[in-house]
Amino acid sequence: MQAPISFRPLARSDFPLLQQWLSASHVDAWWHERLDLAGVEAKYAPRIDGAEPTHVFILQHAGRPVGWIQWYLWSDYPEHALQLNTGPASAGIDLAIGEYDMTGLGLGPAAVREFIRQIVFADARIAAVITDPQEENLRSLRAFEKAGFARTNTVRLVGEDFRRRVVRLDGSLMEDTCQTPTSAW
Repeated sequence: MQAPISFRPLARSDFPLLQQWLSASHVDAWWHERLDLAGVEAKYAPRIDGAEPTHVFILQHAGRPVGWIQWYLWSDYPEHALQLNTGPASAGIDLAIGEYDMTGLGLGPAAVREFIRQIVFADARIAAVITDPQEENLRSLRAFEKAGFARTNTVRLVGEDFRRRVVRLDGSLMEDTCQTPTSAW
């Protein structure tokens, strides 16, 4: 039997867990946000309250919180969107598996597929999902590719000293992607 993946909106009661995940070495290697509890509150409370346009969810596997996933309209972040050449009807997505024992098991691709199917593409404004993990973050790139994303180009954002690999999934391809066999998730 497949263990269910589910998503619930981030709550303030999740802040200690989010702080723990952000401080985990396998997450910090890519997120670079070792925040204390006040820092987590300052960054994520406006997202919960709707003051910032990023929608953050806790990723659960069989009811256990194992990470977080978020999405946003690229039009709400025009400077970054321009550097990625995203287009007006596109969304961005970010994912982190905070529990180290859940990494490398195929949860990332399954979570991405389910999240964009259930939540992101449920918004009729969205025609494509585009994201830009660091080029060296091979685990993330593989997860997005297994979820059906295609590499489009490589960019170096203003102010950064590393390159990002831009990947994209068009909504018209989502049905085919959801048909792709997955692991036991």
